[in-house]
Amino acid sequence: MRRLALLAAAAAVALAGCSSGGDPAPAPSPTGLNAGATCELPAGARQTRFGDHGADLGGVILGSGKTGIVLAHQNGGDVCQWLPYAFELAGKGYRVLMFDFGGFGVSTRGELDTPQQVAAAAATLRADGATSIVLIGASMGGTAVLAAAPALAPAPVAVVALSAPVLFGADASTAAPKLTMPVLYAAGEFESSFADSARELYGLTPKTTVKELLIVPTDWHGVLLVSLGGPAATDTVRAKLAEFLQAHAPV
Repeated sequence: MRRLALLAAAAAVALAGCSSGGDPAPAPSPTGLNAGATCELPAGARQTRFGDHGADLGGVILGSGKTGIVLAHQNGGDVCQWLPYAFELAGKGYRVLMFDFGGFGVSTRGELDTPQQVAAAAATLRADGATSIVLIGASMGGTAVLAAAPALAPAPVAVVALSAPVLFGADASTAAPKLTMPVLYAAGEFESSFADSARELYGLTPKTTVKELLIVPTDWHGVLLVSLGGPAATDTVRAKLAEFLQAHAPV
């Protein structure tokens, strides 16, 4: 409960920063899907709707930079999980797309698996104006971004997997040996088997690929690894991720 409260507090801080100066509330979605409606999106957030083969996926775009970041949520979540961190990234100059996986939030899956949904999100972000793409996923979303990355064209410039299991709807173990772009694996040492998965996937990633492995002393999982107000371990992950993005996907 304390972790959820901290994440909610971080979201409140982010939203307070967005609404200062009397900015109006976001207008109703022109797409017919209102992703993130339960977390009161900040002014300037833009709804987007995408997918094919029966998939109807809703997402939210923040920012307008040329470097785009797709944020893929963990099991049981939706775009609201990512809001504080997405707001932070957009404030640094990135164009950020949070989306609901099919079966979560406002989205329906159709025939698209989770890696295909990530690919569709990346294409949507490019169509919106991003010229390079970073994939960041948490837990289930981490497995999905790893599985999506090798087949994405153009390829993403970097991939980040937070607490990604080897198997979760997709198989990251078959994708890791094909990764050619910089990749960062991060997990908490005490969050069940996820640290072991991070080590395994790191080992499967080619030695010729720029790769980093960060295991921190916490049981905080997925999106919580980059939350504000957490234990010192989350500060370590946030700092490493900022450094990784600056090195491989600058604004």
